[in-house]
Amino acid sequence: MAFNHENLNLYQRMLPFNVKAGIWTGEWDSKHAICDQLSRAAGSMLENVAMASAAYSSMKYRALDYAIGSCLECAACLDLARSKRLLAAKGVYTEKEELSQILRMLVGLRKSWASTPHVVREGSEEYSTPGDGIDKAHDKEEGGKPLFHHETLDVYKVAIEVATAFSASEAVSRLSNQAFRRLDELLTSIVLNIAEGNGRFSDADQTRFLGTSHESAIKLAARLDLCVAQNLLPRDEVVRWKVLMERVSAMTVAMIAGIQR
Repeated sequence: MAFNHENLNLYQRMLPFNVKAGIWTGEWDSKHAICDQLSRAAGSMLENVAMASAAYSSMKYRALDYAIGSCLECAACLDLARSKRLLAAKGVYTEKEELSQILRMLVGLRKSWASTPHVVREGSEEYSTPGDGIDKAHDKEEGGKPLFHHETLDVYKVAIEVATAFSASEAVSRLSNQAFRRLDELLTSIVLNIAEGNGRFSDADQTRFLGTSHESAIKLAARLDLCVAQNLLPRDEVVRWKVLMERVSAMTVAMIAGIQR
């Protein structure tokens, strides 16, 4: 006898992405924080859809919200993989197109269940959720159509700019795995929390994730100062990164203030 979630096209579509995520993270150097984050987020999508299909309370929607957030995290992880040159830009865009379809299905399923809360099935228009404002952005490198809304945000673009500059630095490449990981975890947190926070439905969740991104930016600035003091990173590079991070910090604070009005 099959579990309810096994009957969902959405669930079956998530399985191949999880397989690919496992292959990628198995090939990448474990010093990269996205190895853990992508594996966790991909698994979270799958598990929370399964949990949502079995629930008959507010946990149903909470689990779907978790799955939506994890889908957005996966997309941001792929952006970081591209900036780190762990995956080619064309391949990243293709995989993000698949994630954008999964996101549409998640949002469509949430709407379908809201109207028929005791029925565990997908609606007749499960792939179509126009105007949701949650899946519209574009990848300039590939010239593709809009995919995710968070990619249109200046704060996200600047955070990716920091990640790209960090990954291209020769001084960073000479850091020990331990030193690299401490910095990379905070940088990854900045990017992923912007993406996930932007896609959450509640003001409280949006504020929480943006707040975490802001805190990570402050902590990363402190860690970079320590690296300069230890002669691990050149001051001129760190100064340039911190200018961008100050913009991220200011924008996340402004976004939180806007939500709380």
